[in-house]
Amino acid sequence: MPVRRTMVRSLRCADGVTEANADDSSSAHRETGDLVIALVGGGPRCLGVLDSLCANVAELPMGRRQITVHVFDPYPVGGGRVWRRDQPSLLWMNVPASGVTVFADETCVLGGRLRTGPTLAEWIAEHRAELLEDPDLAEEAASATGDTFVSRGLQSEYLRWAFEHIVGTAPDRVTIVVHQDTVVDVADVEGTVAQCVRTAAGRTLIADRVVLAQGHLDDELGSRERALREFAAEHDLVYVPPAYTADCDADLVPAGENVIVSGLGLAFIDWMVLLGESRGGRFVDDGGSLRYLPSGKEPVVHVGSRRGVPYHPKITHPLLAPRPPLPHFFDVAAVLERHPDPRAADFATELWPLACKEILYAHCHELFHGHPELVTMEWADFLDRLTVLDYGSAALAELLREAIPAQRDRFDLAAIDAPLAGAADTGAAGVHRLVADFVRAHLARIDDPRCSVDSAVALAFFSVYDVFGRMVRSRQLAETSIVRDIDGWLHGLFSHVTSGPPPERLAQLVAMADAGVVVFLGSGLRVTPDPYTGLFRASSDASDRDITARCLIDARLPPADIGRTVDPLLRSLAARGAVSDRIGEVNSGRIVVDDSGRLIGSDGRAHPARWAVGPWVVGAGWAHAFPRPQQNAGFFRQNDALAREMLRPGNSGQYQHWQ
Repeated sequence: MPVRRTMVRSLRCADGVTEANADDSSSAHRETGDLVIALVGGGPRCLGVLDSLCANVAELPMGRRQITVHVFDPYPVGGGRVWRRDQPSLLWMNVPASGVTVFADETCVLGGRLRTGPTLAEWIAEHRAELLEDPDLAEEAASATGDTFVSRGLQSEYLRWAFEHIVGTAPDRVTIVVHQDTVVDVADVEGTVAQCVRTAAGRTLIADRVVLAQGHLDDELGSRERALREFAAEHDLVYVPPAYTADCDADLVPAGENVIVSGLGLAFIDWMVLLGESRGGRFVDDGGSLRYLPSGKEPVVHVGSRRGVPYHPKITHPLLAPRPPLPHFFDVAAVLERHPDPRAADFATELWPLACKEILYAHCHELFHGHPELVTMEWADFLDRLTVLDYGSAALAELLREAIPAQRDRFDLAAIDAPLAGAADTGAAGVHRLVADFVRAHLARIDDPRCSVDSAVALAFFSVYDVFGRMVRSRQLAETSIVRDIDGWLHGLFSHVTSGPPPERLAQLVAMADAGVVVFLGSGLRVTPDPYTGLFRASSDASDRDITARCLIDARLPPADIGRTVDPLLRSLAARGAVSDRIGEVNSGRIVVDDSGRLIGSDGRAHPARWAVGPWVVGAGWAHAFPRPQQNAGFFRQNDALAREMLRPGNSGQYQHWQ
């Protein structure tokens, strides 16, 4: 999409640098009353904001004749960097096609006009004939259904189409202009609240509003990673630091040797594919189970993590009962009723038990309504008694024993959070079997109708995380709790339960483990450089054997840390104190915004013309890149609120100080 330029004039930014190469709308809109918005980042979040702006454009006063949105990204808009087309075809989505969308639906409670669009599955069905003409996607598109976990390449095409659809259906008053360029700085225009947007190509745009939506970013290596890299260079080893897997060179990993992998999340699943099937290994059906046939080019992958097991497989079993009405016990009002100032409440002993009761409620709602043969009590009687009991109390434990005879049908959060508890003395072979059996058991649950309760639990986790997200944005939680408990511990548990890989990937993992290509090390993994051997050494709490290897892979995304980011825009803003990760006395690593999403500087003031959204924003982990259809997803509600805030007349007049 071409960038239109017509006018040039000299401008002075607040930092004293004069620019004289502004794009057309950067000056003309001052005289015409047009509104200019700069969106930094062209991935899925950008699509959501664009669509919400189109839905809310009626909020623009009649004096404003036009709204122009400039989108900046060095990668194609739609997929952006993470969801770009040129990725290995064996890298899949971790959500089935029917569960992926970038368009709102009738369940969404929004202020603007509802603009709907197809889910990924619906789009594939509607465009199958066109997709069959694409030689790279034809085979996959021919058989893809709503239950298919499609490749990221096919998802990228959906996102490209979605962007074109949003542009093509935009109101006449909206113009969208794409710049395949990187924003390196944003500064105030002297004497105004207009924003000077500068790019790596040397262009400058003057905008009324700026939104940072860059998604996941890269960091400079931390002290641990630097030490490992230096050790690897000194001893001629291979170290792969945290990174987005598609950006890594898997050919550096040697074949036929021990390789240590730290992490068992989604990044590990990608590495499993790149080091196995992508190197010629094959899976064959062996009487109803998979068997892996190595190519001989694989390494022996020794893998562990803090929890010691992979994420739960993506739940594909539908609810058998009506959807549990959530939130029920746990919402902001209920928290405030129990704790008028939740900032003074202890997360572990006072807030988290309230959330656990909500998850238990959802589990029991599905069990009682979908599997009445497994319970001994009427739902109304059970709910009356549950309502007055505290989670974790002896009285609640007694109620659950009375109402749900079989232990396996009861909700057990402790087993979810620490599945290998008590496995410290089982030895290396025993730990490997425990983890493999853990994966097999979860795969078996997918085919067990009684395990529809897992789907209810996942819904409750989403609801709980949404409530905590709202409390974070309104600063109703203690500073240390936001960083340690929400963006730290809870995000990890939430991902472990709800963000797992396709079941087929875990079946493949078990097959590779049975073939000796993958060896599980268990929980409490520790990896250190060993100066005596000149190798990396791995040990764990669960194993009695150390492993040494010439190659170490940190299988995780870089942590959000604006103090170490290599993103030029955030570095520029941070250097001037125009962005901060400070929450009270705590450095969160993430971008701090006010309850409207405005950037807060080191002086504690919220900037009137700058917003930020996405995973690097404090407390924003709940709003995922791809919201679930038919769930009134927070993704849409947050985008709607942001669009209405930016379009509201006069909202950039004064700085707002955050208390």
